[in-house]
Amino acid sequence: MSVADLKRDTSSDANTDTLNWGVKAVRSVLAEGGHSFSLPFARTLGFGQSIRLVSASFGDVELEWDAEAPLDSMDGIIQGGMLSVIADFAQAHCFSTILDAPQGFSTVDFNTRFLRPVPSGQTYRVHSKLVDRARKTAVFETVFKRADGKPTTYVVGSWQLTDREFKVKQG
Repeated sequence: MSVADLKRDTSSDANTDTLNWGVKAVRSVLAEGGHSFSLPFARTLGFGQSIRLVSASFGDVELEWDAEAPLDSMDGIIQGGMLSVIADFAQAHCFSTILDAPQGFSTVDFNTRFLRPVPSGQTYRVHSKLVDRARKTAVFETVFKRADGKPTTYVVGSWQLTDREFKVKQG
């Protein structure tokens, strides 16, 4: 499979039967009330109220995030580590979109670059996309953008398939 094949856009597919397991799963678990928002860390950080799925297609996930004051440093700016957690959350779901069946995976490397402050009380777009992929590893880039379209944060993450059991919660 070529990189061009990996980056094909299926977001406009009217028939969801043509979508792979991962895209279907991501669309389900990130829907309002979806399973991803019940994960302990996501529940603690209030992701169910502050993060919404905009789109999910093969190798591409876009979220909308309401930056909230409980994630601030003392100056009204979101603490940088929180941005990394949100990028990790987005990239994990983006990795899922390239899978044809449930499989375990994990972050290998993560690099965050802060360009502009991220004040709370605003809504940001968080866009993760597949950059490249090998047999067991993949690289993703996540960009946080303000409402005016200016990027605030870039995150590049490397991920790999693992042998640990992948558990899909039923119900």
